[in-house]
Amino acid sequence: MGTKKTPHQLARIEKERSTKIYQADTLLQKGRFELSLTEQRLILYAISQIKPTDDKRQEYTFSLKNFYAICGIKENDSYTTIKKTLIEMRKKVWWILMDDPNDPGTECESAVSWFEIIRTNKKSGKVTIAFHVDMMPYLLDLARQREEGGGYYTQYMFQYVLPMRSQYAIRLYELLKSYQKNQMKWWFKVDELKRLLDCRHYNRFADFRRFALQPAIKDINEFSDITIKYETEKDGKRIDIITFYMVAKSAQEKLETQKKGLTTLDGGIHYWDSE
Repeated sequence: MGTKKTPHQLARIEKERSTKIYQADTLLQKGRFELSLTEQRLILYAISQIKPTDDKRQEYTFSLKNFYAICGIKENDSYTTIKKTLIEMRKKVWWILMDDPNDPGTECESAVSWFEIIRTNKKSGKVTIAFHVDMMPYLLDLARQREEGGGYYTQYMFQYVLPMRSQYAIRLYELLKSYQKNQMKWWFKVDELKRLLDCRHYNRFADFRRFALQPAIKDINEFSDITIKYETEKDGKRIDIITFYMVAKSAQEKLETQKKGLTTLDGGIHYWDSE
């Protein structure tokens, strides 16, 4: 059972969990990120803090205690753990396509990591981060697009992904949500899906299904706003294509999903238990 929280604390936590997360479709559909569950939650939490009026060198400071409470994470030494997590994230670098500042009208590739600035304060229990300067304009453009109602992006409630336990669940959920806007089904080549989920080390489809696909689908169906099923097609003896079918949950189903998610995160008694 989790530590009992005051009504004020619960209200604040649930408000932040109800924050909408916005991700650009192109980044979701083409990106490949090797991230743990905590790393994914940390990035999404940081993205949720971005405002359209921020500048590209904006710094974001948050309480570590608050972050862990929102994510429902229990840690014996959360300060040491978050330092290790941030260091690991700093090591992960990938390429993004951008306008070349030294050659206007052309594009270049920039090697970026998620965070350019990382500062921790053990006494205050706060963490300060800044996104990589070459990545920030991209995130700011997304923030401005959603403010103006344009652009191509995916949105969902933060609380739908917080209880997920499979490291592949959030990534698969975001991918499917990015296609769900106009499609109730979407297919992938199995090798491409493995690349997008960063699990190409599962050479046999049986292992991919057991350790990546099934746990992710279970989390998505249990905690998110959609229910998914899938079918496979073979090319000869080899499974080559996987097709996902997506159904939006009803209002009542989403309410039950949210209740289950909050109980999973907190392990405590909520207002509906007395109804």
